[in-house]
Amino acid sequence: MSSPQQEHEAQAIERLTFFSDAVAAIAMTLLAIDLPVPSGGTAAQFWTSVRDNSGHYAAFLFSFAVIASAWSGHHDLYRYAEHMDGRLRLLNFGWLLTIVLIPFAAKLLTTRGPETTVVHALRFSTYALLQVLETAALLAARRHLIARGEVPGLPPQLARMGWDSAALLTGFGLSIPLFFAVPWAWVLWLVVPLAAAARGSRLR
Repeated sequence: MSSPQQEHEAQAIERLTFFSDAVAAIAMTLLAIDLPVPSGGTAAQFWTSVRDNSGHYAAFLFSFAVIASAWSGHHDLYRYAEHMDGRLRLLNFGWLLTIVLIPFAAKLLTTRGPETTVVHALRFSTYALLQVLETAALLAARRHLIARGEVPGLPPQLARMGWDSAALLTGFGLSIPLFFAVPWAWVLWLVVPLAAAARGSRLR
């Protein structure tokens, strides 16, 4: 039978996860609010409008996948949390800060107009830096729970989280300085995590 203190701790963790779930869901919803609606009086004009706005749709799908992946990692990790402390709460709010900023960062990716290489790099590097910080916050929470002894052994989900997070940190992190040299550095956002996932599947 659980003690009153254990029940209080369980309720605190439950409130934290419910709140985090709601924030992630709202961030996902905000991604779709500003999606441009295709226009045109004919089918050809309609599809031309779709092609013209393809960058917006791509940014939406990519950012939706980013939030979904971040939430999945959060879900897998916080199921092991048994009690709340100030450090865990602070790390979770740091993670939430990066999540709520993703819709803003997605808008940065779709800004149009003439720009210099530096401005392009600043826009895309901001998005990449946000993903680095999000991943780092989740890894810090993972390390904190392990240090508190709340993770028995190292479950497969958390072991995989470590490898996946390292791939994300590498892909997004390397792209930041590279954007100041080439505009297509965002390719690393896809190539490095996918390559790491493929290698992990072969090893398993």
